[in-house]
Amino acid sequence: MDAVLTIDQERLIADFMTLVSIGSHSREEANVAAYIKGAVEELGYSVEEDQAGDVVGGNSGNLIVRVPGHADWPTVLLMAHMDTVAPGHGVRPIRHADRITSDGRTILGADDKAGVAGLLHLLTMLHATGEDHPPLEVVFTICEEVGLLGAKALDRSSLKANYGFVFDSGGPLGSVVTHGPAQAKMMAIVHGKAAHAGMAPEKGVSAIEVAAHAISEMKLGRIDERTTANIGQIKGGFATNIVCDAVELYAEARSLDDDRLQAQQSHMTQVLEQTAKRYGVHADVEWTASYPAFALPEDSFLRSISANAIHRLGLPTNFVHSGGGSDANVISGKGIPVVNLAIGYQQIHTLEEWIALDDLTGSAQLMVELIRAISEYENHA
Repeated sequence: MDAVLTIDQERLIADFMTLVSIGSHSREEANVAAYIKGAVEELGYSVEEDQAGDVVGGNSGNLIVRVPGHADWPTVLLMAHMDTVAPGHGVRPIRHADRITSDGRTILGADDKAGVAGLLHLLTMLHATGEDHPPLEVVFTICEEVGLLGAKALDRSSLKANYGFVFDSGGPLGSVVTHGPAQAKMMAIVHGKAAHAGMAPEKGVSAIEVAAHAISEMKLGRIDERTTANIGQIKGGFATNIVCDAVELYAEARSLDDDRLQAQQSHMTQVLEQTAKRYGVHADVEWTASYPAFALPEDSFLRSISANAIHRLGLPTNFVHSGGGSDANVISGKGIPVVNLAIGYQQIHTLEEWIALDDLTGSAQLMVELIRAISEYENHA
C-alpha cells in the first residue's frame, strides 16, 4: 500500500491546527494531554499518564500509549513532546497556500506538535487498516523545552521498548540526528565589596567589573566543531550609587565529546576564579549536568531502518550531528537506542515559526514508512 494514499492530508492539517491552538507551555500541558487522551481512547488504545507532573511541578504527566502488535517482534518506542516555548497561548494558526504560520503574535508550536499530530494520525491509520506492525509504546512527554524534564522523570521500568525513534528535529525531511551533545549548566556568584559609589568608590570592588573582565577573557560561542558555550543571564546590583557587591552568572556549555565539555567547564571556572583573585575577591562556581550526549554507532540497525523509510519516500538520507538536546539524549541515556528524525518545522522558538504543508504531510508519511521498514527488518531478523 502506498503511504501517499493512506494519509488524509485535510484531517492531518485540521488536527495539527487544533493542537497548536491549545496552549501548552512547559508545566501547563494538561489541556493538550486531554485532547490526546480523547483521540487515543476513541481508537480503543490504552493510554497511561505517569507521575512526571508531580516531579516537575506541572499539571500533567507524560502519556504512554500502548499499541499491541506482532507478538514475536520487539516493542518499539515512538516519541514527541507536548509542551512549547512561550509565547504559546492564544495561537491562531493561519493556513497559507504552501505552509502554516501563526498570526505573528505567538510562536506556532510545530515544535513539536507536528510530531504529535503525525503520531496521532499514524495510530488512526494503524487502527483503520489493521496493517501488521510491531508492538508500540507511543510516548508524549512534558517539559522538553525546559531541560528534557519529562523524559528525565519517565520511569524506564514502565517501558518494554527495545529501541525507538524521536520525532523532534527541524530541517528537511530525510535528516536523521545520530549524535546530540551533552549539556552542563553553570551558576556562578562573583563576590565584590560594597561601597558608596560617589563618596568612597575606591573602598569597593565592583562585582560587575570583575565579571565583565572574566567574561571578556572566556572562550564563548562556537568553541570548535563539537563544542559551544554561552553566558545567558547576568543578575546583580541594587542602585547606581552602590558599588555592586555580588553578580550572578548563568551559563551553559555543550559538546558531543565529554572530554571537550569538561575542558570548557574547567576553562570557564578558572577564568572566573582567577579574575576574581586578581581583584582580591572570590567567585563561587557550580556546574550541574543537564543531560548526556548520545551517539548512534555507524553500524546501528536504526540507521538502516531510517534510511529504508526515507528511501520509500523518494528522499535522500542525511545523517547529522545536532548542537541541540532533545528527549533522544535522555532516552539513550536510559539504555534505549534511539535516533531523532527531522519533521520539517522551521524557525522554531520565534514568532516567524512555520511548517510547509508538504512537510507536515511528509512527516506523517515518514512515520508510516518507518513502521513498514521496521516490520520488514523484523521479518528478516
